[in-house]
Amino acid sequence: MSNIKRGTTRREFLDALAKVGGIGAVYSGMATLGLLPVPKAYAGIPRYDATVGAGKSVVILGAGIAGLCAGLLLARAGYSVRIIEANAHIGGRSLTVRRGDSYAERGRDTLTCDFDEGLYLNAGPGRIPNHHTAIIDYCRELKVEMEPFIFASRANLMQSDSFNNGTPVQVRHVKHDIRGQVAEMMAKATDSGALDGYLSGTDRERFLAFLTEFGDLKDGAYEGSERAGFVTPPGAGRTPGKLRRSFDLEEIIDTGFYKNSVYNDMRSFWQASLMQPKGGMDMIVKGFLRAEIPGGETVQDLVVTSSPVSSVRNTATGVEVIHATGTETADFCVSTMAPGLLAGVQNNFGSDFISALRAVENIAACKVGWQAKHRFWEENDQIFGGISWIDHPISQIWYPSDEFFSAMGTMTGAYNRGAPAEAFGRLSHSERVRLALEGGEKLHPGFSNWVHVDRALSIAWHNMPHFNAGWHGYTHNLNPAAYRRMTIPEGNVFLAGDFLSYMPGWKEGSVRSADIAVGYIVGRTG
Repeated sequence: MSNIKRGTTRREFLDALAKVGGIGAVYSGMATLGLLPVPKAYAGIPRYDATVGAGKSVVILGAGIAGLCAGLLLARAGYSVRIIEANAHIGGRSLTVRRGDSYAERGRDTLTCDFDEGLYLNAGPGRIPNHHTAIIDYCRELKVEMEPFIFASRANLMQSDSFNNGTPVQVRHVKHDIRGQVAEMMAKATDSGALDGYLSGTDRERFLAFLTEFGDLKDGAYEGSERAGFVTPPGAGRTPGKLRRSFDLEEIIDTGFYKNSVYNDMRSFWQASLMQPKGGMDMIVKGFLRAEIPGGETVQDLVVTSSPVSSVRNTATGVEVIHATGTETADFCVSTMAPGLLAGVQNNFGSDFISALRAVENIAACKVGWQAKHRFWEENDQIFGGISWIDHPISQIWYPSDEFFSAMGTMTGAYNRGAPAEAFGRLSHSERVRLALEGGEKLHPGFSNWVHVDRALSIAWHNMPHFNAGWHGYTHNLNPAAYRRMTIPEGNVFLAGDFLSYMPGWKEGSVRSADIAVGYIVGRTG
């Protein structure tokens, strides 16, 4: 900590803290200093007069969460609504796969789920943060039953071939060794006077007391902690337990764990508690579909499936949409299609709008799903939910957050994104399975014997028909001008989807953007 000098500013202090403690230490420091932003409260599901849209029509492109949400709001407001979906299934990336369900990537063989009855894989999104209040409000209104999603358990595993001789370690071991050794370094820096420009007098003593508790220090030194776990667990009688050896901070830093795993549960959208729909993520889709609208119909009655769109044009009086099974003329259009795909259909959009659509980054994403023969992660490793992380192409393994102690279960045996997912997506299904088995064995020796290899599923979302990504990048940061342009309607065409939000990849972004698009249309109608 020799780089912390007298007269240190808050920014300099946080920068120095990052060098020894990573983003987790900075997060804690920012919280202490009151520098973290607080999100604004959600105003609630929009309510409009049931006659505001009388005599007006809207065609919606895409029956994912954004399209279904917009369809529900518009139909309730009296608009005539038609939702055009390119795929045979409804729900977009909110795809839950159960026994007998089939899907195929472009140019690939069809995969059919052979899980036992009652088991499922969330092939797309799988969790909802507690502060995503809009989608939670919709779940509450649509009577979608929710249950906890366990994102992080300290019993989860971390593995790298370059660390601990390749033997996986529990998250608690790494996380608390980092805390302890960072706390010791900060305590030594404080004792040496390196922080006198930032701390003085009573503050100095209080900070040392904080570090002692934060890192479980003994006389200013970290000598291991029961927080990091035991080699021999404590028991009864004369079994006091034996602490695990501490890893040097340099060992941990060399693995890069701090970059993408050990502090993930501190990111705002992954902080406990999270939720999941009971029975699968598509329960939210089903909730929208059964929602009643005026005329005795449901949202389900508004959807046309298996009908890819080939043309979207503004007209003097509205829009014209040509799709595989017909032509729709309407006053307005809400497109929830992937921006790049919308730019690729026949259209008469302005060049600036098309450029903005094409500027959106496409993020590849892949998953592998397993049915286990027994819940070995619970029985062998005392893991009940959460995610294990690995320096391997599979990236991570998710354990189910429900049905503890049951005979069997399913697990997400790989979830990668970006460049690793692009490479993974180029592999055949059997090659993906082989690689997922390899990663599973590194985390759980014996893994190959404990899962039904012949029932494995894999999916690369950027290869799926009528999708070009698992989700889209942070356009508001990467290309603010393009993002701003997409928030402006193109004639009578409005956009909605998680890509048009500050929460790309999340349902919250989908429904909030749908709320805004509907508000624009209602404003135009008036």
